[in-house]
Amino acid sequence: MVGDRFRALKYEELTPEQKTMVEHLLSGQRRGLGGPFNVLLRSPEMGDAAQQFGEQGRFHPGLSAQVAETVIILTARYWGAQFEWNAHKAAALRAGLSPAIADAIATGKRPTGMAPDVEAAYNFMDELFTTHQVSDATFQAAKDKFGEKGIVDIMATSGWYSIVSMALNVDRYPLANGAKPELKPLGNPLPLVDTAGFATAPVPGRVVAKTSMVGKTKLELRGDRFPGLSYDDMTPEQKAATGRSLTGRGAIGIFNIAVRSPQVADALWPFGDRIRFHLSVADKLKELAILITARYWMAQFEWQAHRRAGVQAGLKEETVRAVAEGRRPASLDPGEEAVYNFCTEFYKTGQVSDATFQAMKDKLGERGIVEIIGAAGYYQVVSMFMNVDRYPLADASQKPELKPLAHPLP
Repeated sequence: MVGDRFRALKYEELTPEQKTMVEHLLSGQRRGLGGPFNVLLRSPEMGDAAQQFGEQGRFHPGLSAQVAETVIILTARYWGAQFEWNAHKAAALRAGLSPAIADAIATGKRPTGMAPDVEAAYNFMDELFTTHQVSDATFQAAKDKFGEKGIVDIMATSGWYSIVSMALNVDRYPLANGAKPELKPLGNPLPLVDTAGFATAPVPGRVVAKTSMVGKTKLELRGDRFPGLSYDDMTPEQKAATGRSLTGRGAIGIFNIAVRSPQVADALWPFGDRIRFHLSVADKLKELAILITARYWMAQFEWQAHRRAGVQAGLKEETVRAVAEGRRPASLDPGEEAVYNFCTEFYKTGQVSDATFQAMKDKLGERGIVEIIGAAGYYQVVSMFMNVDRYPLADASQKPELKPLAHPLP
């Protein structure tokens, strides 16, 4: 293992929980510990759940290798993740992607000459990253090429590599064998879909719900672009994933979307359980990271769910209101200030400064930093899913609280 801000760990010094994660990594399809795992080992139970979700996106995406690698390098370009870019640019070229397309992505230009499936994936991710929404035409083009399962696989792959980007960039993970960084800093790392950028207002979602029974358990699934599924209409794999989810926190929220790719649902749900209920970091700090993520992505449903959770965990109403309005909150306590600075700095620049990193380490320790990365990363995946679906608010009488802002974080 290697690292920078997170020193490389040796096997002899690992805890039993860390050794379990290492054994899972070495016995899985990766068979190695390179990349983000030296970082994620600082919270091994969460890191193990995250890497199992990542293994699904990395090795079983249900997409062609060329499409999957295009999605990964677009994600690396967006976050400016140099190690990830170098590794997966090479993989994309081996999968048949034209060097000219990779070079255009590296320089923030729209490639020409893309194959139809690559172009559909490119348009989908470019639009999602630059506006945090996806238009009807772009969604339909992706659905025509990949089906609902393929769209979920694209988002899961990009979501995992967004977590990887955050871990690697925060660590300042070194490039292999003296390689030089290929990505130059760009104000707009992907071509803007339109001049509105983040200020694009989403279309309100419709409620398309289905209620069915799974044994004696009532199952209600709802969505818009991904209409609610009835249990009777599910494939055997979807039914199995649903049954497993019902033994835990239930088939709620994004499950109706995720179950379109039941392998993704099976991998994502334990990761989400760990984030929701089993982190060591204080709940109010976790919820602050989630709220900043929801504000950045303008994820209305997640915002409304977690603004309540944040206040219940101890955040001040004024703090929550300031984040919603794109203002820096006043009167943050030292832990809140460390998390606020960490998350906003990363979302705005793809990096965190030495001072910001050290403040987080002083207040939360290495484990706490990694758990904030996990919470923000998981809720980026949730935000992608819900925004693409236009997932409706829980109550039809509710109004969206987040206004479109060109600069959602000060």
